[in-house]
Formats: sequence, structure tokens, C-alpha cells
Amino acid sequence: MRVSRNNAKTYLNLSIAFNILLLIALFLPTEHAHDLLGDKAWSKFEEYGLTNARWGAGSGVGGSTSLALAGHRGGCRMCDVNQELCEEVGDSNLQKALGYTGTNNRLRRVLAKMRRGEPFTVGVVGGSVSRGHGIDDPKGDDPHHPKNMHRIIFEHLNSLFPSPHGSVIRESGKKEGKNGFVNGARGGVGTDYFSLCFDEHIPDDVDLVLIELAINDELLLRNMNSYEILVRALSDLPNKPAIINLQVFALMFPFIASGGDMHDGVAQYYDVPTISFRNPFLPQVLQNYTRVRDIFHDRDRKKEWTDAADGIDLRHISVPSHNLLARIVGTYIETQLCEMDRIEAGLSEAEKADIDSLYPVEPLPRSLIMQKFYPDTNVGKLVPQCYSVHADKHPLKPATAEGWREWNWKEKYYLIADEPGSKISFRFSTTLGQVELHYLRSYQYHLGTVSCWIDDDVHKAKRLEGTWDAPYNIGRAATIRDDLEPGEHTLHCELLKDTADPKGGHEFRIISVMR
Repeated sequence: MRVSRNNAKTYLNLSIAFNILLLIALFLPTEHAHDLLGDKAWSKFEEYGLTNARWGAGSGVGGSTSLALAGHRGGCRMCDVNQELCEEVGDSNLQKALGYTGTNNRLRRVLAKMRRGEPFTVGVVGGSVSRGHGIDDPKGDDPHHPKNMHRIIFEHLNSLFPSPHGSVIRESGKKEGKNGFVNGARGGVGTDYFSLCFDEHIPDDVDLVLIELAINDELLLRNMNSYEILVRALSDLPNKPAIINLQVFALMFPFIASGGDMHDGVAQYYDVPTISFRNPFLPQVLQNYTRVRDIFHDRDRKKEWTDAADGIDLRHISVPSHNLLARIVGTYIETQLCEMDRIEAGLSEAEKADIDSLYPVEPLPRSLIMQKFYPDTNVGKLVPQCYSVHADKHPLKPATAEGWREWNWKEKYYLIADEPGSKISFRFSTTLGQVELHYLRSYQYHLGTVSCWIDDDVHKAKRLEGTWDAPYNIGRAATIRDDLEPGEHTLHCELLKDTADPKGGHEFRIISVMR
């Protein structure tokens, strides 16, 4: 065929168009390229092996389990340090996941210690998601399961900075020079419990604390206060640990918003980085409701269904989601290591060794964000104390008990009574003049009501109702008194005949006494 000037121009335009399409197929993240090209064109590119195959048809939410770097592009953004994850999730979604980043001085300081070979301990403060509900271990929820997101994060750090003495799970290994991982998560409790009881569940020599309590707290102002106490007390532990705030989401409550939205302002005030799972993945659910079957725990594993949420636990994320969130956090940590390389480039070995100057730990704000501003306010160190039914360090033991007994359901432990008139008392001492009782509230367990008072002040008794209308079964803390004289006191509680439960239930469950 003779090539005329017009034909040559046509061929040139077709060649340019084809090359543009080829570049789209080869270099854009697969889901974006597929959307742009359409099914028919995409199938042709696949037929000739001209697509980017790293996405993987079976990756689902989780995709690859590897946290290894996929190569740098020269920068320190999420997509620069992990191109594989970038192609799987998308650059914009990874940026959405970075709810708040801040200075990262504490995190970089901890990573610098890891780099120079110091053993480290990672601790977890979280709810049933962190405990592993939804991982489907036949032996029950195992917070240290290899598929748990926090365990994956620890193992990644352990692979980057291994100790010659090895590592331990379920305890700190500092004394033996080992890296350690302790998951202190507990189901059915929120920040009002952990703000005063975290020390019962993680060691005090932690270097990095992963908090996951966004959906364990209701959308209440009081949870800003308890989250602040938790963050402040953790930050003041001996090793001045770094904290990363992980936020998952749930779709079974009255609001999509959760206590995590109350936590955000506090996290920013204390310069705590926040990684959000909701920001990138809730929009996908809103666009395609069947995504809940990938993101959340599939209890029934039905192959056929009419409602996308049929058999799906909309409160607990799936194993692939555990994996994906862990890889997002791991990649975020990689960005900080990358930034540290930039900061330390050209420094002498002596300058690099001065971690406190490179990555200083700023003093905690001298005023609580949840109090009125006064120019001369100076909040002291918070030393919360907790006596909990499921604690090893300070177990809750009654001074007297009539009709009360210890009882547990799986990993949830209580002191319970179900006969009106049952009495229980606890001795405690206080310096701040405050004492709280942590107890279970439920909309479905037909719980009763107690009256609690301090010493002989029965006229100042506080009524606590176990039953409520909110669709949660969760521990709730109530302040019994905040005006006590420093010293020894006794807390008394009596199960009342009167009950708020519509079906006349009386059972009451105590979790802890906190001061």
C-alpha cells in the first residue's frame, strides 16, 4: 500500500494513541487503568501480556503479605517507599490514610534507637479488633496471632532491626536483650477503662504503643477527656514511647462517626500520628456496598447471598484488612526511616549518635486540652491506678462480698451478682480524692441496677444502671466521688431490687475500680 502524506499522518496519530494506551496499561495502578480502558480493551492488553500484573486478581483487600520495600523513586512519600502497596491501594488512598502525621520526633527517636541495636518493646492498647476477633482462630481470639495487624507490624520491625538475642511474644524481653511484643487489647472496653488501667496490660518499658480504640468509644465529649488521660500517661512512661493511633471503622452503630472522631483533636494536640482505615475505604463501601464482604469479618462464609451484609460482622475487620492496615502502618514507618536518612545525611557519627538532639522529645503540654485555659496552669505527672478483675499486677479483690462471684465469658472477666440485696465492698486509698467504678452496660443482657457509696455516706450514693438503649455491650466508667479526703476509704455497692431493665433483669457486672 502506498503511503501518502494523509495516510502517514493517520498512522502517526494511531501510533501515538496506541502508545498512550500502552503506557496506561503498564504504569497506572491496575484498577485505574482498567477503569480508563474499559473491559474490551483491557482484555486485549491482558491477552498479549501488556498489563501490569503485580496487582494480582486474588489480592482482595489484603493482597501481598510482604512489607518489603518495592524500590524508591527518590522521595519519602508512601508511594515512594512502597510502590507495590501504592499500585494495590492507590496514591490518593494512601494519602487519605494519613489522618495526621505531625513531627514524628518520638517515632524517629525510637527508630533511631532500634537502628543502633537497642532491644525494643511494642505494646498494644485496643479493643476486640486488636484482640483479633474476626481472625477465626479455632482456639478463640488470640491477640498475638501471626495474622493480627499489630503482630505483623511488630514482625516487620523485628525483621528490620533483629536482636542477636532473638525476640519474645507476650512479654518484654529487655532484660535478656530481646525484642518484645505485648498485645494488651481487651474486648468491650474503651478509653475510660484504659486511661486508668493500661498499666495492667502492657509493660512500662514499652518503646512504641499502638492504640486502636476508635470504635470502642462512643461519640461523646467525655471520651476526649479519657483519651487525653490515656495518651498523656502513656507519653510519660519511662522510655518516653512513641504512639501511633490506628483507627478502624464499623457500620453497625447509630452513626458512622465514632469516638475516634473525638480522639483526633487530642492526638493532634499531643503530636500523635494517626493512621485511618476509614478515610480510604469507607468511600469504596459507599460506592459499592459489596465491599463490606472484603473489608469486614465474614462469619458465615456464604457462597450465595442476596444482601451483601448477610453473615458479615460489620464491627470487626477481616483478616485481609488486618494485613492491609498493618502494611499501611509499616509503610508509614518506612517513610520516617527515609526522612531520617535525609536528616542524617552528611552528619558525623557523633552527631548521629546524639539522638536526643536529633529527635527531641518535647515536654507535654502543661495544660489539658479538656480544661479551661489559665496562664499559670501546670498539670503534673498522671499516675493512674487500677484494680481490675482480669489483671495480674493489681487484681480486684473485694474486702467483703455477699452474693457476688467471679465469672467470665471467654476473655471477659467480671464480678457479678443477680440477687437483689447482694453487697460488695472494696478498700482503696486516694491522693486526688476521686474513685471510679467500671461496669458493663448492655442493651441485650437484661442487666440490673446498683447503688454505690463511699464509707458511711449512704446519702451520697450513686445509682448505676447496667441496662441502656444504646446498641453497645461495653464497659463504662462512672465517677462515684471526686471530693474525697486523701487517704484510705471503702467503696460499697448493693444490687437493688428496682431495675431499669424492661424484662426485670437484675444481673450486674463489675469490671474494675479505678482511682
